[in-house]
Amino acid sequence: MSTVTIVWSTIAASSMLLAFMYGVVWAMDRKAWASLAFSLDALALVGAAVLELHMMSADTPEAWGMWVRWIQIPIFLRAACVVVFIRLFFGTGRAWLMWTIIGMRLFILVTGFIVDPNFNFSHIESIERVPFLGDHVTVVGVAAARNIQWIATLELVLMLVYVVDASIQLWRRGDSESRRKALIIGGAAFATNLLESMYSQLMILMGLQLPALLSPPYLLMLAAMTVEMSRDTLRASRLARDLKASQQRLDEVASSAGIGLWTWDVRSDRLWMTQRARAMFGLEAGSTGEVDVDQLRNTLNADDLARIRKAWQHSAEAGSEEEVQFRVDLPDGTARWIIAHGRTETDAPGEITVVKGVLRDVTDQWRARQENEELRRELAHAGRVSALGTLSSSLIHELSQPLGAIQLNADAAELLLNRPNPDLVEIRQILADIRRDDQRAGEVIEGLRKFLKRRQMDFGPVSVDNLVADVASLLKSDALMRNVSLECVADPDLPPVRGDKVHLSQVLINLVMNGMDAVAELPPSSRRVRLHARRNGDGNVEIEVTDSGSGISRDALTRIFEPFFTTKSGGMGIGLSVSQSIVNAHEGKLWAENHAEGGARFRLTLPMMKHAA
Repeated sequence: MSTVTIVWSTIAASSMLLAFMYGVVWAMDRKAWASLAFSLDALALVGAAVLELHMMSADTPEAWGMWVRWIQIPIFLRAACVVVFIRLFFGTGRAWLMWTIIGMRLFILVTGFIVDPNFNFSHIESIERVPFLGDHVTVVGVAAARNIQWIATLELVLMLVYVVDASIQLWRRGDSESRRKALIIGGAAFATNLLESMYSQLMILMGLQLPALLSPPYLLMLAAMTVEMSRDTLRASRLARDLKASQQRLDEVASSAGIGLWTWDVRSDRLWMTQRARAMFGLEAGSTGEVDVDQLRNTLNADDLARIRKAWQHSAEAGSEEEVQFRVDLPDGTARWIIAHGRTETDAPGEITVVKGVLRDVTDQWRARQENEELRRELAHAGRVSALGTLSSSLIHELSQPLGAIQLNADAAELLLNRPNPDLVEIRQILADIRRDDQRAGEVIEGLRKFLKRRQMDFGPVSVDNLVADVASLLKSDALMRNVSLECVADPDLPPVRGDKVHLSQVLINLVMNGMDAVAELPPSSRRVRLHARRNGDGNVEIEVTDSGSGISRDALTRIFEPFFTTKSGGMGIGLSVSQSIVNAHEGKLWAENHAEGGARFRLTLPMMKHAA
């Protein structure tokens, strides 16, 4: 085997290895277009080296001219790949100049297959055999260059201009990385193309008997490009290691903060989670932190899936961060409450591509809220029982009135029936009165049953007029026995509020009874309590309870809603605390202040029903 064959085969093999390596790089990262351009450039050099061997071993002018025609294919591919690579790798280079070079080289390629024998020569009369590397190779003998060869010469000049211009633009960025790339790759590309241009033009235009030596210098340019791309590959490897270490540190920091991190690539359906996040779902994962998406979906409570999808979609449409709370069903049958906070990323058509954010386990907080809610219900129930104990005499009066009337009407009906000719019309009226009094007693008993029942809040539309009227009816007898002037009024056409009627009645009863307690030491003529419901202009209904007492001391005013704080000698200290928690649960506000004309004033606001606002 000749030295020429060995050298050119080595060039082809080295180029093939580079083409394979960077083709694999591109296959693993489809965004690495510079690697693809470099791979195709190296593959073009393989073709050029093989065709140059055929040129150096051709035995007729026709065969040599044919191989000159076919070598234009790898030359076109090399030129196109070089300009594209520089634009991608440098991030510079003028697009119009790049496409001009590609277009001219494509014209040369196509024309070379149309004319005979090829684009470069109009005719080839003879070939010669000259010694080279201890062997004899074929070179052109007598031939005439084609008159449009100037196009190829111009293309080579434009290539040099393109490389210099792109390198200067990169150099002007000023950082050492850019300048090194401009110097090594730009310098190698300029030197290689300059040498190739001079060598080819000497052989074609001046007719010098030179062997085809375009591949060896081009291999030097590939070597320079390989060095720089290898630096990027090594840097990427180092960054990957640093990223892994950073992820571990981030995982540790997130775990110490009690949160988990997650990222879901929707297109590839790949989900990454930190160890803390995986533990929240009771999942295991590989060393990469990836989790099986279907396995994760199976842990989510089915009732929450629609709400989660809705939150993602809203985040994608609004471009904002969203927060959603959901349940996770663990293998041991228990449930865990998780709050996910994150955002979605979308592509140009608006399809969700990535969802990422943080997770926080709020199971303990949720249980604490449930326990607090249960405690609040117990305290509210105790408050109602206490209030009814205070109202016992009034309740006896409320029930004794209809029951006494029923007894009297029943006696009267019995007397009428004992007459020879009983008045049936009057008996029917008596029976109607009995039915009415019975219904009244039943309403009082049913109201007491609802008031005493330990129950959760049942939110719905509540008429403020009826609420005020019920409180006034229930406290009327107690106010009369205490010699208190009780006024309960509501402005006309008040809209309904969203709430639970029994709990809101408890609040108003407690406030009015506190007011009557506050005026108990005053002369009967000065004992006044007023309940007034009205709009406040902020889209809320405001209910105000004022009394004519001595007011609230400054120290007591700051603590009056604290649990178990009381200013009464026999008070429990839970009435106002429970009342405030009930109002807060209705998304309202309850506060106390001293009235400018004397006495205390308690004010609470409740949001109106949205459709009524």
